[in-house]
Amino acid sequence: MTVIDSYAHVFPMRLIEALEDVSPTAELRALRNQSSYLYDDARRIAYMDEHGFDVQVLVLARPPVWLGMERADIHRLTRVANDSIAEFAGRHPQRFLGVGVIPVVDDVMMEEFERLHTELGLRGVLIFSNIEGRPLDDSSMWPLYERAAATGVPIWIHPQHANFYPWIGKDVLDRTLAWPFDTSLAMARLVYGGVFEKYPDIKFVTHHMGGMIPYFASRIDAFSRSTAKVYARLGIGESSGPQLTGPAIDHFRRFYNDSVSNGSAESLSLALRFFGSDHIMFGTDFPFGPEDGSWAVEELRNVRSIDVSDDDRERILHGNLEHLLGL
Repeated sequence: MTVIDSYAHVFPMRLIEALEDVSPTAELRALRNQSSYLYDDARRIAYMDEHGFDVQVLVLARPPVWLGMERADIHRLTRVANDSIAEFAGRHPQRFLGVGVIPVVDDVMMEEFERLHTELGLRGVLIFSNIEGRPLDDSSMWPLYERAAATGVPIWIHPQHANFYPWIGKDVLDRTLAWPFDTSLAMARLVYGGVFEKYPDIKFVTHHMGGMIPYFASRIDAFSRSTAKVYARLGIGESSGPQLTGPAIDHFRRFYNDSVSNGSAESLSLALRFFGSDHIMFGTDFPFGPEDGSWAVEELRNVRSIDVSDDDRERILHGNLEHLLGL
């Protein structure tokens, strides 16, 4: 059975070196030391062959490296990022599918969006769960959604650091809990901001199996139907977004989501019940986790062990990603 990893991370050395000249942060320094799989394609292929991964979708790692940079530097380095991802994927076109990145959205980056999916042949675009602290339904983001809907280019979403509390990094809570939370907020702003309402065929891919959404679906549904209006009437809720067609919770089911559950069959089963087997795609967060990529093996074992039909397992392991990209 074909195995396609829809959310594997990459960070080519060419980009690491270019970023070091501009913004030599601790996040960036960690990339050199965390795993050579991020930039060593030969070692990566050997791992895939050993553990039964046929194809990986390459998504740039470590969004915090983009924080605090001047816009001109972001523009230049984004081109380096997309060039280097396309180059990395191009060395093994039967094994890798590249996804470009746009850290911010403006006129220059919209030109880059056109370049990455035409000239470079990248199969999607990565954005972050907040854009320099702004939500994903911010007015600056809509040109991207218009073009992504028109071209059919899927948008991958990765959580970004956000201003919660100064102690959020202690015990890695920024990544353990804040990232799924920020992903959930990003999904909610896309829903309540009316992005699916205006572009019903737009395609988004979330990380970490849709964050908190499957766990809190009933609460989301209850608040969206009544409680939010009560709060607004009491003066303790801000104004709502556009009127949605149908229940808000149904809009959340339009997201595609990877299967990264850190080995929890119960969590994966819950996500499948909420999103449906046609909107969950096998993904691993490779090469992150202990023992230099061991999470990926656990995720594959998890998908192979859950109680689903053979057809659903085929959809999860490769069919949904193939449909998403028109392969």
